[in-house]
Amino acid sequence: MQSILVTGGLGYIGSITITELYKAIGKYYKIIILDNLSNSNIQVLDTITSIIGEKLDLYIVDIQNQTELKEVFKKYKETNPINYIIHFAALKAVGESVENPIKYYQNNVVGTLNLLNCAEEYKCQNFLFSSSATVYAPGEFVDEEAPFKPSNPYGETKVVIEYLIRSLSKKGGRYLCLRYFNPVGATKDGKLGEMPNKPNNLFPYIEQVAIGNLQQLYVFGNDYNTHDGTGIRDYIHILDLAEAHVVALQELIKRDEKKENYYDYFNIGTGKGFSVLDIVNEYSKLVPIKYQITDKRAGDVAILVANPNKTKEKLGWVAKRGLTEMCQDSYNFIKSKQ
Repeated sequence: MQSILVTGGLGYIGSITITELYKAIGKYYKIIILDNLSNSNIQVLDTITSIIGEKLDLYIVDIQNQTELKEVFKKYKETNPINYIIHFAALKAVGESVENPIKYYQNNVVGTLNLLNCAEEYKCQNFLFSSSATVYAPGEFVDEEAPFKPSNPYGETKVVIEYLIRSLSKKGGRYLCLRYFNPVGATKDGKLGEMPNKPNNLFPYIEQVAIGNLQQLYVFGNDYNTHDGTGIRDYIHILDLAEAHVVALQELIKRDEKKENYYDYFNIGTGKGFSVLDIVNEYSKLVPIKYQITDKRAGDVAILVANPNKTKEKLGWVAKRGLTEMCQDSYNFIKSKQ
C-alpha cells in the first residue's frame, strides 16, 4: 500500500481534508500526518480518529528540519512508500508576513525546498501544493492566467514556490497547485474548524466576538472602492475546499497510474464576492456582532474574487455551499468549543 503524506495535517484545512480524503480513498492508501504544532493542536488527532475510526501515524516535525523530514520518508520506504504529498504546512498571516518577511521566506520557501528535496531523493513525483489567491493582484473574477502580483510577503512566498514547482515539473512527474481564496466555516458535526492559536483572519475574529471573548470586531478600512467601502473577498466553505483537494489528488493518482507527466494550477473559489460588512450582517442574524472601523492593514487589497471556470471544466469541481451555511457552521463550531 502506498502512502500519502499530508504536511500541516493537524491544521484547519489539513485536518478536514484528511477526513474527506479518508472517506474517499482511505482503504486504498496509508495517510501519514506531519505537523509542527505551531498553529495547531495535538488534540485534533483525537478528533480525526473519532471521525474516521482509525488512528493515523503522526510525526511532529518542522519542514525546516530536513534531517527529520528524511527520517519520515526513510521509515516508509520499504513497506508503504510515500508516493503522494499534499503540502499545507506554511505560515499564513498576511500582517505578520509584512512585519517579518524573513521568517516567512525561511519557513515557507526553505521548508518547501526541504520537502521537495526529500521527495526527489525518495522518488515521490506526485505533489499537490496549497497555494493562495494572494499570488494575484487585486481584481474581480481573476482567472489563472492573471499575472503574479502579490501585495505581501506571504503571497510572494507562494509565488516563489509555484515557480519552483513549474521548473521541477519540466523534469517529469505530476504537480498541481491549488490557489484558494478564503476558506471559512467548519464541519457539519462541529468537530473540526479553525482554532488558530492567535486569530489572524476575519472569521476567527468574528467567532471570538460571537462567544464574548472579544468585545468587538475591528474592520480594517471603510474607504475601499467597493459597495460599502470594506474589502471584498471570495469566501469558500472549508468542506468545499477539502473536497476540491480530494478531486485534485484523484487527478494526480489517475495521471500517475498512466505514468503521464502533468502540471497545472487551479483557482479554488466560488466566483462570488462578499464584503466584510456583508459577512458581519449575515453573522449577526445568528448573534449580534459589534464592530468598529479602524485603519487599513498593510498588504490588504480592496477586492479579490475567483474565476472558477477552469476548475469546473478540467477537474469537474464546483463549490456547493453558500454564505449562510458558512456562517451557521462557523457559529455552531465555536459554540461547541466553549
